[in-house]
Amino acid sequence: MWAVPLTAVTVLHAGAGGVSLLKAALALPFVVLGLPVGAWLDRVRRRPVMIGADLVRAAALATVPAAAWCGRLTMAHLVVVVAVQGVATVFFDLGSQSLVKDLAPGALLARTNARLATITQAAVIAGPPLAGWAAGLLSPPTVLLVMAAGYLWSAGWLSRCTTRERPAGRAPGRRLLHEIGEGMAFVARQPVLRTMVIAGSMVNIGSAGVMTLLPVLALGELGWSEGTLGLFLGAGGVGGLVGAVTAVRLADRIGAGRAVLFVGIAVAPLAGALPLLGRPVPGPLAALGWALVMLKVGSDSVLMTTFRQQVTPAGLLARVNGTVRVLFTGAVALGSATAGALAAVGGVRWALAASAACLACVWIPIALSPVRRMTVLRARA
Repeated sequence: MWAVPLTAVTVLHAGAGGVSLLKAALALPFVVLGLPVGAWLDRVRRRPVMIGADLVRAAALATVPAAAWCGRLTMAHLVVVVAVQGVATVFFDLGSQSLVKDLAPGALLARTNARLATITQAAVIAGPPLAGWAAGLLSPPTVLLVMAAGYLWSAGWLSRCTTRERPAGRAPGRRLLHEIGEGMAFVARQPVLRTMVIAGSMVNIGSAGVMTLLPVLALGELGWSEGTLGLFLGAGGVGGLVGAVTAVRLADRIGAGRAVLFVGIAVAPLAGALPLLGRPVPGPLAALGWALVMLKVGSDSVLMTTFRQQVTPAGLLARVNGTVRVLFTGAVALGSATAGALAAVGGVRWALAASAACLACVWIPIALSPVRRMTVLRARA
């Protein structure tokens, strides 16, 4: 969704407050709908739901260039589109996270998560530079039209999937609210899941703040072009890709829990380069620091997701995923809103420093928990 805040900044001249509002609109549906959708998805086939979500996302994004070309695009329109995107993404993401365990059971799980994370990080690498380049060549709303076509492409591939699903179905006499409570209670009492929620929320608060404030700092104060900013963010994608690709290999060598802990300690000081971007830290050096921070995020994404799937019974997985995503997305909304508020009070750089500090401290809850002793099952190459 990089092209949406880019549209807001370049077409509607939005500041940190406007960008943070868009981030919050994308995150809010997970907070409101994550729990009931997660419980519902434990009862139904996920693939048709995911296809429908892709079609809704494509239709919503297509309205933005149409409005822009007619000269009627407003901030309210963008917020509504982002909110619709968020609702559809709730259904898609929770469905996909639950489907993976059926597609790749047992020892295949960690490697499958690594491959999925690699694809995601490859998109992170290509997305910002391509969005910045395309925005300069064409326009940010046109980039959103290309994204809409991508959702249609995704729906087409999902329609070709032949994997048989086995939803748990509705238990006799059990209400949705009771099933939601089961998922929440399991997350609350399971120590690995508790730690994962704390660490992941810290990552989301910090990264949401960074992604909210960097466009304002780079395009406004530093006078960067959209393409230059895209290259900077793409460096983070490269780091995330390296982390995703190497996560399982590193976990096999030193242990998955120790890999999460030691990589976090190693990269923690590098987050401090972000609020000093351009003054005095040069852009390329700050980009390297951002890449290494995102290397940790990419590696953690693979291993922490695998931990969650390993410790959660299959019949609870969608509900646990829903609970975790509610908390994680609430952290994104909190990070975006807090970043915008801090920027309004103390300036963009001070707000960016607070977000970077949150990223730098993620290793602390890991060090104090059973996660540092976790392992993943090994799969044959």
